[in-house]
Amino acid sequence: MKIEAVVTDLFFDLDHTIYDFDKNAELTFQAAFKELKLGETQSFMSNFKPINEAYWEQFARKEITRDHLRYARLKDTFEAINLKVDEDEIRYITEYFILNLTQNCHLIEGVLETLNYLKSKYRLHIISNGPKNVQERKIKNAGLADYFLTLTVPEIVGFQKPRPEIFDHAMKSVSVKPCESIMIGDSLFADVSGALNAGMHAIWFNEFKKTNKQNHVEIHQFKELINIL
Repeated sequence: MKIEAVVTDLFFDLDHTIYDFDKNAELTFQAAFKELKLGETQSFMSNFKPINEAYWEQFARKEITRDHLRYARLKDTFEAINLKVDEDEIRYITEYFILNLTQNCHLIEGVLETLNYLKSKYRLHIISNGPKNVQERKIKNAGLADYFLTLTVPEIVGFQKPRPEIFDHAMKSVSVKPCESIMIGDSLFADVSGALNAGMHAIWFNEFKKTNKQNHVEIHQFKELINIL
């Protein structure tokens, strides 16, 4: 399925869409676990992924703060695997994770090949709910800085995805109309619904082939964008 529109600008989510958050997170937790002698991370990660996703959904709905998200997702995961870790250790891992995650720079498969193709046809941007300094480090350390013209985050706008204001700000900053813009992201709620409500086109990066109840334009591999755009 192709997007039948005159499009000039592509807006991407960063984590789980371009930046391989799960792989980089596991490497970061492995280092922290080794330091604290907490054992392997396999069972931790399998539980952390859905818990983390649920907390990000709550954060997008403004039901929790970022600080609560960072701490509670770890506490809940340790409880889920019945691993006794005291509060000080959880807070240490929380800080360790934030400080060291960006040193790991694995990208979703096919990202660089696809971005090199898209860059010759469109202006590329990022809209993320992540903190500005952390996202900037990810972009820089992963060698992505030359691909993207703008980074829009809640700290700049005062609103987070899926609020239309963050999408509006991103588009106005480069003088592009919603009908000329596409948002690509892994979250149906924050990325796809948010962008559509702002008048943009949207493509769902449905990597894990979840049920597409509303028949959104979707891809299962990042490089499929080459065939759509």
